[in-house]
Amino acid sequence: MKTVYLVPHSHYDAVWAFDKEDYFFINIEKILKPAIELMSDPGYRFLIEQTALIEEIERRSPSLFEDIKRFVQNGQIEIASGEHLMPDTMMPLGETLVRQILTGKSYIRDKFGVKAPVAWGADSFGYNAQMPQIYVKSGYRYFAFRRGADKASPSEFWWQGLDGSRILAHWMPLGYRAGLYLDKLDESYDKLKTAAATQNILMPAGSGSVPPQPETMHAVRTWNRLHKDARIIVSKSEEFFKALEQSSDQLETRSGELYSGRYSMVFPNCSSSRIWLKQNLRRYEHFILSCEKWLTMGWLMGMSYPADEFYDNWQKVLLGAFHDVVPGTGMDEGYEEVRHNFEYLQSHLTQIMSNFVDLIQENLDSSDNIIVLNPLSWEVKNWVEVELGFDPGKIKRFGGLESNGQEIAIEILESTRYSDDSFHTVKIGFVGTVPAFGFRTYKLLHSYVPYRPSVDGRRIKTTSNSVQNRFFRVEVDPGSGLLDVFLDGKHLLKGNELTIEEETGDLYYHRQNFTGEYRAESETGLTFGKFRLKHFEIVKTPLRRIIKLESDYYSLIWPYRMQEKLRTVMWRHSFLSVSKTITVYHDIPRIDCVTRVDNRHPQIRLRLKFATDIHSPEYTTEIQFGALNRAVDQATAPVEGEWAEKPCGVFPALNWIDYSDEQRGITLVNKGLPAHQVQGGTIFLTLLRSIMMLSADGVTGPAVPTPDAQEFKKYTFEYSLYPHTGSWKEAESYLQGYEVNSGLQAYQISPSRSRRKLFPQSFSFIEVSASNVILASCKRSEDGKGIIIRLYEAKGEHTTAEIQFFKPASSNNASTDRLRHPTSAKLVNLLEEAESDITLNSGVMNLVFKPFEIISVKVSF
Repeated sequence: MKTVYLVPHSHYDAVWAFDKEDYFFINIEKILKPAIELMSDPGYRFLIEQTALIEEIERRSPSLFEDIKRFVQNGQIEIASGEHLMPDTMMPLGETLVRQILTGKSYIRDKFGVKAPVAWGADSFGYNAQMPQIYVKSGYRYFAFRRGADKASPSEFWWQGLDGSRILAHWMPLGYRAGLYLDKLDESYDKLKTAAATQNILMPAGSGSVPPQPETMHAVRTWNRLHKDARIIVSKSEEFFKALEQSSDQLETRSGELYSGRYSMVFPNCSSSRIWLKQNLRRYEHFILSCEKWLTMGWLMGMSYPADEFYDNWQKVLLGAFHDVVPGTGMDEGYEEVRHNFEYLQSHLTQIMSNFVDLIQENLDSSDNIIVLNPLSWEVKNWVEVELGFDPGKIKRFGGLESNGQEIAIEILESTRYSDDSFHTVKIGFVGTVPAFGFRTYKLLHSYVPYRPSVDGRRIKTTSNSVQNRFFRVEVDPGSGLLDVFLDGKHLLKGNELTIEEETGDLYYHRQNFTGEYRAESETGLTFGKFRLKHFEIVKTPLRRIIKLESDYYSLIWPYRMQEKLRTVMWRHSFLSVSKTITVYHDIPRIDCVTRVDNRHPQIRLRLKFATDIHSPEYTTEIQFGALNRAVDQATAPVEGEWAEKPCGVFPALNWIDYSDEQRGITLVNKGLPAHQVQGGTIFLTLLRSIMMLSADGVTGPAVPTPDAQEFKKYTFEYSLYPHTGSWKEAESYLQGYEVNSGLQAYQISPSRSRRKLFPQSFSFIEVSASNVILASCKRSEDGKGIIIRLYEAKGEHTTAEIQFFKPASSNNASTDRLRHPTSAKLVNLLEEAESDITLNSGVMNLVFKPFEIISVKVSF
């Protein structure tokens, strides 16, 4: 006999078509309070998804909270997944996804004494390929989801992550409303049983759009009287999975990401809607993780650890990662709180960092003027900028820096002076080399320090419109501003080309009435319009070459026929202004690009394209805690059968994508610009889409105007190109992704009069011996009795890594003996629950990683 597990539930949207207060009213007054009343029937069950809603109920309605607690503990209310908020799993960093789970599961453990074994994915827009590992290491045994399946049946299977972790999974063929319409239970049953792998059928019965139905129990009893070959039970989702588990050895295993639009939409183009959300989330994810690392080290030195402040700051980040926030798929008003949260994070995290820098400078055995912090677990050589301020008459000239006996050249970027010609403020730039997860200090030198090549005596060369360093050569077309990159003398790509496309879609989908472009900087597209390059120069500085370009786009020129013969004499209707800077360094193997856009056009998609000379059927993209290969040319590849959402070739990435063959390649590093496409050997990077409606067809949501999403704003877009020989693994592209997004941080310091001389000029708090093992986070443990370090293998290779604490990078009179050294270490899961002991040898530990494995360690001091 078949058993149908009907699971009453409600999907909670923190922000979408209503605002936050509207959703609190709907979910508290109109959904959960009526659900509690239905608990008078002991057979009734109800599923609650996200703990942010329960936390708000605890604050607003203690009596309702106590009712929820009572029915959770007697088994009538199920909490699944128990995340703080249901996140988008494709665009936030992996650590952000861990914190959604840790925050929510810790809350329900402490308040209700439950663990939530079911990961419940009612509405997230697809799932990255590392979620099986994240779920399993967070205590989940089962996973139910709606979007992203690439097979119609069976609806039950084992889902395997990049490291080999497996979780028992169920795809919802009819979505989470399968049992919502009680008069259509037969219809839903007939469809679900054809997809089910066993005699057990899951039938979710709910929606955030309606209250729970009092007639549910009566309808189920009536259905059971009329059917002899099957029965429906009102249940928790966990009961379905426990029954499924009895036949789990018969189920197939599937691997990779769940991001197919064949049977349900995953909305890939929302990775470019409201681009400011993506840029800010990426910025503050990296910022809070850096702050957490530094304050954890401060705590080991006796500094108080602001656990409550971090909890509050993380909640702001977690709202930004919600599945209707970072995709930008909601009405305008819902994002005001998010905007204020980002402003708060900027101010508050900056202050936290200032407190840590004060602590370090009090313990320095030096009289240096600048400290540069490196939050990454390998030595980093990168461009650094720092603003300095001086008292009147103190500094009249300086020309370089000194650190550990080495003189370092600088550039003065900006300055102001007092009336006596001494410096008031000055902003300088230089190339700093800082040890792994540590710092290095620098002293100002009055005399000029020339640049000295670090390798082979080769300097950067500039001839006409060409710039060459020891890594590659760059040429700029002075007519169009397009960039050509040569590697080992061979052409690699032509690009950094801005293209304007029509946008008639909505927050979910890009649409256009004709194929092609309004206009591109290479002068393809409609004949009526044209880019007008109004400024081009190559600025030579001691350490860099900076290519500067400015242009406007005009929708109409005259003459607009026979342009190859006739000079343009009239330019009209300019709704887009662009400026670009392209920076090439002496000693950094990267091209850093900034494109600034002042958009006044209501319906456009702006993309950059990079036409490569690479010919490969796949490219690689960074995902959470790893990397994944995707096929190129998906927009034009033939598809079979009906699709809910045909492939458009657009995908989100984390910090980087790489397109390589066996000999060479190009890594494109983005800073909060996830939407990309690789088509016909060309890489496209979406900068923005100007959108007028939440849902233009009224299918994916209400037809609500979204004037703020039209992007009538001034934007700054940052991204980098990393040309390299060999594959992305040989080039270690993952390091560049972090170095661009979470680079060196510089601060002015003052000599301390304290006698506590703990640190030398250069110091490493934690060093990881293998460059492909990344320190993703370092925080104080939730119980306050140690620290948690989370690492992962980034290259897809079996690796043994040595982790060493507190390593001076220079020798002088400072003594680090007073730093507390590790006394014990334990492997823990992502909920910080101990699993096994790790051997420490003089404070050093060795960890063995499977490909793309995440390992968390609790270290006691």
